[in-house]
Amino acid sequence: MRRLLQLTICLAVLQAVPSVAQTVSSGLRGTGDPEDALDAADTSDQAARNEQVNPTQSNVYSLRNTLNTAEAETGSSGLGSNGRLAPIRPFSDRIAAVRRVAPVTAPALDESVFGGDTTFDAPEGIRLGSFTLTPQLTMTTGWTDNTARSAGGAGGWLYRISPDIALNSNWSRHQFDASLRGTYTGYPDNSDDNDGSVSAAANLRLDVSAATQVTAGLAYSYSREDDGSAESSSGTDHVQILSGSLNASRSIGIVAATASLGADKNIYTSDGGTSESGRDNTVYSVGLRLDGNTGSTFSPFVDGALLLRRFDEACTDVLCEKRDANGYQIRGGLAIASGPKLIGELGVGWRIEDIDDDRLESLSGLLLDGSLVWSPSRLTTVTAGLGTNFEATDIDGASGSVIYSGDLRLAHAFSDRFVAETGLGYSHRSYQGVSIEEKTLTGFGGMTFALTQNVALTANYRHRRFDSSQDGADYNENSIEAGLRFRH
Repeated sequence: MRRLLQLTICLAVLQAVPSVAQTVSSGLRGTGDPEDALDAADTSDQAARNEQVNPTQSNVYSLRNTLNTAEAETGSSGLGSNGRLAPIRPFSDRIAAVRRVAPVTAPALDESVFGGDTTFDAPEGIRLGSFTLTPQLTMTTGWTDNTARSAGGAGGWLYRISPDIALNSNWSRHQFDASLRGTYTGYPDNSDDNDGSVSAAANLRLDVSAATQVTAGLAYSYSREDDGSAESSSGTDHVQILSGSLNASRSIGIVAATASLGADKNIYTSDGGTSESGRDNTVYSVGLRLDGNTGSTFSPFVDGALLLRRFDEACTDVLCEKRDANGYQIRGGLAIASGPKLIGELGVGWRIEDIDDDRLESLSGLLLDGSLVWSPSRLTTVTAGLGTNFEATDIDGASGSVIYSGDLRLAHAFSDRFVAETGLGYSHRSYQGVSIEEKTLTGFGGMTFALTQNVALTANYRHRRFDSSQDGADYNENSIEAGLRFRH
């Protein structure tokens, strides 16, 4: 019996030695036992489930379903300066823009890219059939040293109310997005300086086939002219823009073609509600864009458009200058897709509007447009933009103005509850035919801390510096405010 027990122990040892050797050898080779692999897969699945329960910055987009393309900001407005009193747009608008660039050919931006917002209180939205409605309301109060945003303006307290409603479709194919935003700023000590802005947009994308897409968009915006601007001196205080577009894109081998139609109606009114019809105009455009569908880091593109600007009134000023114009623009550049964390495009070109009245020179200038998103880490994102706008005017002897704008913004998440952001913007406006130049520098810094899954604390500081070649128009403004953001 004793010998039988010793023999059994020896056999067990001999069987265990090869098994142990195989396990050690497999570990050295980097390949594991199949059962170990299953255990690792279970661990990975459990980690994924834990991450879904406790979301971090990496899956913010899965929580938001999809970015609202109706809110996309292409190019730049210099952080809302651009001669008009408009709020700084949310950080995610630039990310939505680069996701919409060349929709047939552009690679998708990695969904792990940080969207510049807290994720602890990421909105769930309200399901309405096959749509998701996401409401948000921000209310802040603070102080500014220049309520009028003009030379010699006085300081005072302020309050700001900013509703924001987004609607996204949940379709397996196609996509419909709509957005409605508004901001009202009140100054209790200087009620004459109260101002507001509104923007609404809707965008529909139809996936006709894997290589063909059709998109249509409508947009409306309302804002006020900056009191220091040369335009406001003529009595124009309110600006409304109604825009419509229709695009069709198709990928053909190594080339993608996009045909487009567009119309932009510009309406200007005085403070008393009187129409400044001498400046009211509509710009019509028809264009074609060709993209290199190469899949490389840098893909070239070229686009061109024919332009018609038509004024509601034949005479736009006391000199009866006929400002209707025909023109064109042409642009070339590169679409950038360097890995999953860097995407955007940069274009350079030329635009000219030949005005009917021989007394006015053509409105022309260099085109600079671009949008870029770079994510150096999963908790940090940098965005940059360049933009060019050609604006009509009714200033005697002036053909119009060209506005070049740019901005750089950085957002970082210290945790899923705490996010900080900073940015710098600049715009330069020059009038052709008269010696007027306007420069605006805008800087800001802010933070957001999620108190609950529906309420967040916000605080920010803004600086604005306006310089004009016209005497007595320069001013500075500093403001600081804090409040609460509510969303579902």
